[in-house]
Amino acid sequence: MATVIPNLSTLRNMTPGERCLGQRLETLLEDDYTVWYDIPLGRQRRYPDFIVLHPGRGLLFLEVKDWKPDTLRRLTPTHADIHTPSGLKTVSNPLEQARQYGLVAINRLQGDDHRKQTAGPGPPLFPLGLRRNIKSIR
Repeated sequence: MATVIPNLSTLRNMTPGERCLGQRLETLLEDDYTVWYDIPLGRQRRYPDFIVLHPGRGLLFLEVKDWKPDTLRRLTPTHADIHTPSGLKTVSNPLEQARQYGLVAINRLQGDDHRKQTAGPGPPLFPLGLRRNIKSIR
């Protein structure tokens, strides 16, 4: 079972989709995974829904939306048009949001001298990169 920070049982402000995913991550991932929910990231204090860390596999940023098929009107690589009770609204594409969180983390890690092979400019002690291979989970 993964470690989730903070403990899911103490959280009251999660959406139903976030709670469902959080419970699945906690119970289905192995013991060496750590999952953070809604913690600030970077100087702009962005809040990804979930950050999943595995020591051998790296970080995964997840953005959860409780949209239903009839909620989504249009999806582009950067934005989504969704129907809300107050009308049509344009929001960020969740894949782009997660990508931006990953870029913030990479930039912060690249600038940290404690995570470099030598002081000053140089490669980090671990590889950094982004993947876009996302499959739908039903």
